[in-house]
Amino acid sequence: MEFSIFGILAVVLELFRPILLPLGVLIAADLLLLAIVIGRHRRLNVARGLRTAAAIGVVLGLAAALYFPVWTGAGLPQLQSLVDYLAIIAAGVGIGFAAACAVYPPVQLLLRKTA
Repeated sequence: MEFSIFGILAVVLELFRPILLPLGVLIAADLLLLAIVIGRHRRLNVARGLRTAAAIGVVLGLAAALYFPVWTGAGLPQLQSLVDYLAIIAAGVGIGFAAACAVYPPVQLLLRKTA
């Protein structure tokens, strides 16, 4: 079998096709929330919002990293190689980062305006 960049992209597209519409809706909702925040407060409380979103992302990333082996039918004792641990850590970091990005606009909306 011959591999090409277009073949790999086609496989990745088929893998992500079921989540493209929900992902687009999430991105549109986040952009709408950011527009509401900017319209209401005229500025963002970036430092406090990033800290809060990062804390939520860390918690969700750790929970996801602990849940992934169970989700696949394995257990933490069945992780045997460095590749297994790196895959679980990378998945947790990715889920944590995505969660932090997704919750940032609602967190900004919930923060009180500071003087």
